[in-house]
Order: sequence, then C-alpha cells, then structure tokens
Amino acid sequence: MRLRLLERTIKHLLVRAETFVNRRRGREFIPATTETFCIETSGACNFNCRFCAYDKKQEPRVSMGHDLFVSCVEQALALGYREFHLTPCTGDVFMDKHVFDKFEFLDRHEGVRAYHFFTNLAVLNEEQVARLVALKKLSRITISIYGHDEASFVALTQMPAKIHHRLLADLRALLALRERWPFVVTIGFRSTFDVPATASGELMQILAEFKAAGVGIHSSHGIYNNWGGYISQEDVAGLNLRILSGEDVAKTGPCVKLFDSMQVTATGIVNGCSCRDVDATLRIGDLEQTPLREIISRNNAEYMRIIEEQQAGQFRPVCRSCDYYRSVYHQPSNFRREGIPTQTMAAFLDRAKGDQA
Repeated sequence: MRLRLLERTIKHLLVRAETFVNRRRGREFIPATTETFCIETSGACNFNCRFCAYDKKQEPRVSMGHDLFVSCVEQALALGYREFHLTPCTGDVFMDKHVFDKFEFLDRHEGVRAYHFFTNLAVLNEEQVARLVALKKLSRITISIYGHDEASFVALTQMPAKIHHRLLADLRALLALRERWPFVVTIGFRSTFDVPATASGELMQILAEFKAAGVGIHSSHGIYNNWGGYISQEDVAGLNLRILSGEDVAKTGPCVKLFDSMQVTATGIVNGCSCRDVDATLRIGDLEQTPLREIISRNNAEYMRIIEEQQAGQFRPVCRSCDYYRSVYHQPSNFRREGIPTQTMAAFLDRAKGDQA
C-alpha cells in the first residue's frame, strides 16, 4: 500500500508542475473528438456498497422515461454526438426495467454509431444475458466486480450471498457465449487488501477463465476514492481498505469533465459531471425545460459560471474533494503516446454546439 501511495504522490507532483507550466503557456488539452454523450438511464442500484455514495445521495432513484430518453438522444445527435455512455453516476443500468427497449432504439437509429456502459451484472437472468449478444451497436461492457469471494462480496456490497451466486451464474452465462460477443468486455476487479496472491474460489477461477479468453481484467484492490467527500474512512470501518482524500490533488483551472463528460440524469437534469457529483450540484440545465443546444452553450450563464469559477480556482465542495479531477492544462501520457487530438476551451465553445439551429 505504501508503494502505491508513494507512486500516487509522485504522480500528483509531476502533474502539478506540468499544469503550472502549461497554464502559463496557454496550452489546453480538451479531447477534440468529444463525440460521446452521457445519459443516466437509471439512478437506482441493486447494491449498497460501503465505499459508494449511493446510500447518501439525495437525487431520485428512478429510471428515465422512454420519451425523455428518445428526446435526449435526438437532441445529442443534432449536436454532433454519435456515441452514448449509459453508465449511471451511482446505480446500475439494468435497474431500468425497460432498458432493453432503449438499447433497441439505439440499435435501430441510423445516426447512432455505438453505445456502452458499466454494470455489476448481478441484476440479469440467463435469458437477459443472452439478449445482450443480439444487440448490434453495443460496443463495450465493463463489468464491475466487488469482492474476491462470497464473504468479501457481502461485506463490501451489503447484499446477501444469493446475489453473489447470481453474479457467478451471469458471469458463466456470458462466458459461455464468448464466440458470439459483438462487443468488447472488460472487467474492473476491486476488493480489499485481503485478495489472495493466487486464484482460489469460484469467482477467482471464473475471472481466470475470462482472462484466458482475452478479456482485460483491471485489478485495483484496497485503495478507494472518497466520492467527492461523501465517503470517509469511518464509512468502511472494519474493512481492510483505505479511503483517500481528494484534497491532495492540485486543482489548476477547469476540469476537463466539464467539456467531455456532461450527463443527463434520469430526471432530465443536465449536469456538468457524470463522474462523482451524485447530487448534480454542477447542474447546468433541465432538459424538460430547455433544449440541449441552449444548455451546452457559451450563452448558458450557469455553464459559463462553473467554468469561470474553476478557472479562478473556486471549486464547489464536491469538486474540492474529488480525485477524479483532471485539469484542462494536463496532457495525459496516452494522449501523447496515441496522438489523441486536443483543443482549447475556446475552440470547444466556438464550435457553437449550443448555438446551432
């Protein structure tokens, strides 16, 4: 753990120096290919994880109506978006009982290129798992696995053992359809510091089978973020894990998520961040009252106010404690390595997304 914390500290110091220099030089790094739009189809979850802000959030735990979903997609397409990220801020996409209707709408729409989402996969039955492989434009599924065995799953998620058994059944059902997957599968595997060094137990064996099938498994055990200040070490007392404060993340200038990770919540609120702002305190509009083209616009005073606040070093509470923040003045190493094109804040706003008819 100490080595990981040291690596984190060194990385933060390097990023702090880089952002300082880049800001003085006026160099900004917003992805130029911002063609993915975030829609929260459901604000409900089937887990009540100890390390998650879900239990504390005040936003409604409802699913988005189909008409609102269709309207949101159509408006986003009109603004140049072509792909859709359907992961809730807190919750699971499959808690929406009509989510397959939404998938099929996206599949049929000629303007939609692809869609993807994260899920804990423990909501579905075998028939529903099979329905996934029939979807045409579902490009990627990321499965979030919490706990390395039944006991750690129950301790982390506060769900009964039968839900763990359902997860195992769904994983096996999905793996059995491996040759028919039209999408990429990745697994985010998170547990406590107690994960055994060698695979043992049914879950670990299943994960080994996924890995053998070419599925990327990204393990990160023991160290968790604080959900923008919602979660403290006291919330996970008795669990062998560490909650980190986001206060050590140097914040210089606006967060890039204000430009590439806006999200329409299940109730139609357009929020400036799809990542950690579970109560939509960065809300910039309401799709039930204002068209999306007028919300994502330099003419939207509330949107510009949040950008200007962060440019001036004024961060709202959820942002002050967030360790997912990335400055527009920071160029990630993969951007350089992969030649990902970037743009300035002015260029993003000058695209006049919100000013298009």
